Amino acid sequence: MALPKKKSRQIIVENESYFYVVSTGKPDKDWNFNLNLTVQDASGQGSLLKIEGLVTRDFWLDFPYATKKEDYPVLTSKDIAKVIMSGIKSGWKPKENGPPFIIKLDNNFITNEGDIESLES
Repeated sequence: MALPKKKSRQIIVENESYFYVVSTGKPDKDWNFNLNLTVQDASGQGSLLKIEGLVTRDFWLDFPYATKKEDYPVLTSKDIAKVIMSGIKSGWKPKENGPPFIIKLDNNFITNEGDIESLES
């Protein structure tokens, strides 16, 4: 199943093209949201790479008292490229059909500026 073209963005990593979607889940009782990343080869074929475990908040829920940048993580293109490369090194085969390849990580990945060491597959 291909990612929707309208809601996805393209990224090129090591001369290979991918599409990705960043989404949030429903808020928990403290108004934290799960931040999800799904990546697929640009052909629309092959297995998905799914990132789980990131948590974010809506800045405006805490305004004007929002003070810590770490409470509002943002995935950059650099972060997404590192996740893709790590997924491939960990065994994700983006051009082969199969079940989604899931990597679990926490917000330390973002606050440590994309430290690959914090990835768990």
